[in-house]
Parts: sequence; C-alpha cells; structure tokens
Amino acid sequence: MANSRSLQPDRLAEQVRQFLADLPACDASRSLTVAFSGGLDSTVLLYLLAELAVPAGWALHAVHVHHGLNADADAWVAHCSRICAWLKLPLRVERVHVEIAGRGLEDAAREARHAALQAAVPQGWIVLAHHADDQAETLLHRLVRGTGVTGAAAMRPLDPVRRLWRPLLNQPRSVLQAWGQSRGLNWVEDGSNTDESLTRNFLRRRVVLPLKERYPESIVNIARACRHFDEAAGLLEELAREDAAKVGQGAGARSRLCSLSAARTRNLLRFWLAGTGLPAPSAARLDELLGGLQGNRAVRWRHGGIAVCAYHAAMWFETADSGAPEAQYWHGEAELSWGEGRIRFVRGEGPQALRVDPLRQHVELGLRQGGETLRLAANRPQRPLKQLCQEADVPPWWRDCQPLLRVDGKLAWVGRLGAAADMLARPGEAGWSLEWCLPVLSL
Repeated sequence: MANSRSLQPDRLAEQVRQFLADLPACDASRSLTVAFSGGLDSTVLLYLLAELAVPAGWALHAVHVHHGLNADADAWVAHCSRICAWLKLPLRVERVHVEIAGRGLEDAAREARHAALQAAVPQGWIVLAHHADDQAETLLHRLVRGTGVTGAAAMRPLDPVRRLWRPLLNQPRSVLQAWGQSRGLNWVEDGSNTDESLTRNFLRRRVVLPLKERYPESIVNIARACRHFDEAAGLLEELAREDAAKVGQGAGARSRLCSLSAARTRNLLRFWLAGTGLPAPSAARLDELLGGLQGNRAVRWRHGGIAVCAYHAAMWFETADSGAPEAQYWHGEAELSWGEGRIRFVRGEGPQALRVDPLRQHVELGLRQGGETLRLAANRPQRPLKQLCQEADVPPWWRDCQPLLRVDGKLAWVGRLGAAADMLARPGEAGWSLEWCLPVLSL
C-alpha cells in the first residue's frame, strides 16, 4: 500500500482508488463492510467506497454499532439508515452492551465495538475510517502508558488477522472535512467528543489541536513516524523468529534462551507471548519472568490462560491449570480426560505393557494420598514417588496433578514414571500401555 503526504481533497478519491486496486482479497467474498457511525470520518469513507468499490469488483456493505451510551444513539441509527438507503447499500445495526467492569469507558466501548464488528462481519474486510489525527492520538495514548516499539507503530493500514483495512490512515481529518463539505455531505456530531474526562478527548483538545496550530504538518509527520516504528517492529519480529528457531522448546531451551542478550531474550519472550493473543505483560512482569529463567530453579510464570515453564535446562509453554482433576474409574476407554490434559490407553503386550483387565478388576485413577512408593524394576527397591519424580525431571507443579492408577487398591502405574514392576505383562501376554498427555503449547 502506498504512503504519501497529505493530499488535497480532490485527490483523496484517487488515493483510495489506488489503495483499493492494491488491496488483496482476504477470502473468496471480495467484500468490504464499512464500520459506519454516521460521523464525518465514516461518512466520507462510505461515500468514497460507494463510488469506487463496485466498479473495482467489490461488494459494499455497512454496519452500525449501537452502544446505547448516548441519548442520541437511536437518532444516529435513523440517520445511518437514511444515508445507506440513499446510497442503496445494505446496513446492519448491531446493539451491544458495554461492560465497564473496572476498565475505562473508552476501552470497554472499543472492545465491545470490535467484538460486534467481528461477529457481524464473518468474511471480507472490515473497513475503518481512522485517519492521521486518530493515529497521532493513538500514539500519544500509548506513549503515556510506556509502550514499546510495536505499540508505537499504533494502527496499521492493513490487519489481515482481524481483517481490518484503514484506507484513510495517512490523511489528516482536515482533508476529510474539506472533501465532505465540497460534496455537501451531512453527518452527525457526537457531543461526548468535548468531554475531556475521556483520555482521547483530552489528548485531542489539549495536545493534538495546539500541536497542529503551531506545526501544521505535525499530524502527517507523526503518521510517518508510526510507519517507521512499524518497520522497526517488523525487523524485531524477524529477529525473534530467527531466535525462536534456534532456541526451540523442551530440553536445552532454557540454556539456549539465556545465552541470548537480555534485550533479545525480552524480544523473543514478547514475540512468543504475542502469539497467544493475550495482552502484553508489563515491563516489570517481563523482568520478573526473565529473572526467574536465570539459574536453575523451577519456574511456572502465569499470564492469562498460559504458563511459561522451566525446570532444569528445559523450557516450554502450557495452558494454565483448571484445578485438581477428580478421581474416576477406567472401564476400557481409549482415552480419559485428566484436568487440562488426558490419559491414553493403547493395547499392547509383553514387558512394556501393564497387566490389567478393566472389565474384571477395579481400576481407579486418582491423585496422591501421601506416602506412596513404587518399584519400577524387579532388581530395584521400592522408592518414594518424590525421589522418583526428581530423578525423572517431573516438575513440582505436575506432581500436584500426577495421575496414579490403582488396580484393586494396589498402585500399578504413575504418570511420567511408569508401571510397577510386578504389574507388567509377561512376554506374549496382552496388556495396556498408558500415556499421560500434558497440555503443552507449541508457540
């Protein structure tokens, strides 16, 4: 997608036409759906695409998100309906309930709006009317929160993962306003835009507007700076991918990770965590993880629904636990769920298989009760499970949910350790091989 300085209003359509010509189809639908609020920005965008999309082979739609936060919200729906009827475009209205729940109103409304857009538009591009002034506000908002290079890239013109396209992102709002006025367009004004208790409004009125008055080109320059940050973020991602291939996961990954510089280690950890789709951790929490990975102590660092784990020289990711598994009986099923993981049962024979008949014997899976011992070979003594787990590199937190299989009340098998020697099948005798599959993630 081309980048350019601010354009005169009469060249705005030509730029959007070029962007449209370069726009890849994100699926077979070749569909564009404008997020249409009825304000200046989305009105200009809708009219531009109404002129350009169909001749270029795109189907055009509009969706309006009704937040229910403003007394004029129903009037805005009526206004948007009239505009779409005039342009002969289908309009879908999505009503959402904004759950603030300890978050700021702006963040909660934005989250609800984006969720509604994704649900309402299952295919094709969702087209947003963000412009260069919005980009400047986004950058400032993130900078005051201490963002890094990726955050400083602010909004991207194309977001293929969420199917978002922002064709006006390089243009200041003044160009959009001049274009709309030159065509006699009508739009609604949101009275809450003057409420400076909202962070974005404060930044717009107290920082961005004075900046534009003193330095008229500042908004376009900030948009260009965001593109530079985006390029730098892309280079950091390339470096992280190279490091991820070298470090890997599992045995030896911890020592390979810690052989990198601190900056590259943080970059790789951010890259891995970003792949989970969870919000980025704070710098303090990331430093906490980095410090824990140094040395040889056991680490299970939780972030949202995942956990970064390290034990001795190994490192991996797993889903966060959902509590202790409940005891259950086995009646010959091929697989049983066990907490966040599962246990597989495969028929086998000979000394590597467990001699058990689930249809005739009482077979129960449960947790430790304390004091259990196990003999793993006929020429070895009974030993406490704690010692056996330490020798087998079973992490401490796995031991809390480690499955123990008892046959007629006798301990016969322990996950990650194996079967009791006197419970193994003889050569040629049928039995079962058991595997405890843990919820390890591949990032």
